[in-house]
Amino acid sequence: MSGDPEVAHTPEEDTEEEEIKSSYKPPPEKTIEEILAADQEDESLRKYKEALLGQAQAGTVVVDPSDERKVIVKKLALCVTGRDDVELDLSGDLTDLKKQVFVIKEGVQYRIRIDFIVQREIVHGLKYVQKTYRLGVPGDYNLYLYESRG
Repeated sequence: MSGDPEVAHTPEEDTEEEEIKSSYKPPPEKTIEEILAADQEDESLRKYKEALLGQAQAGTVVVDPSDERKVIVKKLALCVTGRDDVELDLSGDLTDLKKQVFVIKEGVQYRIRIDFIVQREIVHGLKYVQKTYRLGVPGDYNLYLYESRG
């Protein structure tokens, strides 16, 4: 991080969930078996589903049997052109993350990369909420919705 910090994100202790208003409604949840069983008479659709689901069609994919979550977020990275990515490991103890600060100079374009694993079932309606702060004062609030992942 070079230069004087102009924008700093400091995590808040407040755990209140903000009301998110969106017209997007995820589709009803279906198991992998239900998805494979639908439209069996359509050969091209059946082959597409088999290619899309890969090894999941043989049975439930479980990466970490001790973790019951469907989505396991492994890493969060701040990607800025011309600099090394700043990565946060989210697979361990998260209490140390509250001490870390991302410093982003105002006007800089950046990307956020989220590394995650989906296990057990297809996930419908993933969402990512990003809150930014300028000198401790709340700034932007962005909501990103993603469709099904498997």
